[in-house]
Amino acid sequence: MSTELNKAMVRRYLEAYHTGDMDAVMEFLDPNHVLHPGGGEKPMNLGERRSDELRFFSAFSDIQAIVEDQIAEGDKVVSRITMWCTHTGEFHGIPATGKRIVIPYVDIALIRAGKILEEWIEFDMMSILRKIGARSHQQ
Repeated sequence: MSTELNKAMVRRYLEAYHTGDMDAVMEFLDPNHVLHPGGGEKPMNLGERRSDELRFFSAFSDIQAIVEDQIAEGDKVVSRITMWCTHTGEFHGIPATGKRIVIPYVDIALIRAGKILEEWIEFDMMSILRKIGARSHQQ
């Protein structure tokens, strides 16, 4: 696929989050998909990724992922994204607050045969937790 087609596919993938439909999101991922989450967490296979996304969808609703910038070279697409969502379910032990929060992040997608084979994501989990009400353990 051309870099422009790859960029368009990644945009459709990110727009699928607006639906809140797990199957719509997973449709863009290759069966051999590997996610490299930020913060040095261990890579996730497709099944682990699905479980992780289900936790996210159960905790947040009204999701809107806006692509601020996008660069493609070869079979990789880099996107700088601003995600807006509402905290409507428990997340990392924090009960629903109803807060509307913003999550800025960077996504690098490796495209093969029109699907995302591998993906690297960088975001600030502590910032997300603070925005929904987590308190620092430092004094």
